[in-house]
Parts: sequence; structure tokens; C-alpha cells
Amino acid sequence: MKKISVLMIGNSFSVDAARYTHQISVNSGIEIELGVLYVGGCSLEMHVNFIKEGSTPYEWFINGESTGKYISLKDALLMKKWDYITLQQVSVYSGLLDTFYPYINQLIDYVRKYQKESILVLHKTWPYETGFDNTNFAHYNYDRKIMYQSINKAYESVAKDLGINLVIRSGDIIEAAIEKYGEHFHKDGFHLNDEGRYLAALGFVHTFNQNKTIKELYIPEGFNKDKCIAFDEFVSQVLNK
Repeated sequence: MKKISVLMIGNSFSVDAARYTHQISVNSGIEIELGVLYVGGCSLEMHVNFIKEGSTPYEWFINGESTGKYISLKDALLMKKWDYITLQQVSVYSGLLDTFYPYINQLIDYVRKYQKESILVLHKTWPYETGFDNTNFAHYNYDRKIMYQSINKAYESVAKDLGINLVIRSGDIIEAAIEKYGEHFHKDGFHLNDEGRYLAALGFVHTFNQNKTIKELYIPEGFNKDKCIAFDEFVSQVLNK
């Protein structure tokens, strides 16, 4: 089986997407070793500031589980040769294009000092839930669809500008799931619940296995097998559009 390594430079939305990714990937034809650098609410600007400070603020997750260790971005970049490195903006700014710059360029420059051959990937995040009562949602007039459209435009622009050809489409998957099944994939208005995390993980795996059939689908404890199979078919259809 082919094995790849992926480093996510992100925040809690990375943790959400990574929760079940490794487990699902094992029987997908491409096993994913997944490291996540986690600081809650971490924006691109914050990542750059951590670099300048030389600090070790990131809780280190491997394959969906916290190691309990805190490291720096440099520590992670020197850990091994990563095949892929994902970048994302914090959710509140994900649909605001101006907030990506100049920080994403500075972050990429730093990554390239230590990982010259890794393929850069954008992780497109999802919009908030309708009715989420948080001032961060005011950027999008408290409207899920406006937020979703804004995220699409921002990530499309950034990908084109930076020449990044691979995008993990978590936002598209969650939005499509809401349209099909209803709004019950968030746990607190912005983070994903377990079903939402499972959908995002399926999208992550199918992105890297070129949307091939997963031979034996991983079913987390307490999940309904038939629903998981339906979710897998649904995610594959979304990514084929």
C-alpha cells in the first residue's frame, strides 16, 4: 500500500478534519500519516508571529490524537520529509481575501526553508451554522450561504495566485451535506460534530486516493454502518462535481 505523510498547519478546524482521516485511509489504498499543528483560533498572521517569536505554542496531534506535546512549526518541519503540507485561514477570516496576505506568502517562504519538495495544499474550511450567535459571523451578515460563497471566492483566488493546484474541499462537503441532510453537522455553531468530522475525513481521504473506492470502510464505534456507507458515496459524488 502506498503511504504518504501530510502536515497540517492549522487550528481546531484542522483537528476536526483529521479526527478520522488516518483510520479511514488505511483501507483506501493510500495510508495517510497525518500531523496537525494546533492552536485554537490560529490565523495565518498568528502562525507568522509564532515564527518570529520562535515559540512552541502548537499542541501536536498525530493521526487524529493529541500527543500531549507542544512544539514549534520548525520542530514539525524538521521532524521528517512531509509529502504534503496544508495551509488554511482561521474560520472567521476564511472568506475575507485581504486577511490572507502577506501572511500566507511569509508562511510559505518559511516552510520552503525546510521542506523544498513538499506539495502545498489549501484546506478549504466550512461556513458557520445558521443561527450561530457570534460576532465573528457578522462579517457574513449572519448568513451561512454568504459565508460559504465568500470562502469559495477567497480560496479560489489564493489557489490561483499562489499556483496551488490541490485543495481539500471540506467546506464544499459540509455545505452539500447540509443541503441534503439538514443542519446537524456542527456541534457548537462552527466546529464539527462527530458526523461532520467523519464527512470531512472522507473528503480528505478521497482527495488523496483520487476518489477511488475504499475497500473496507472504517466505522467508528457508535456509528451506524449504513449511514457511513451512504456518507462515503455522497462525498465521492460531491468531489466528482
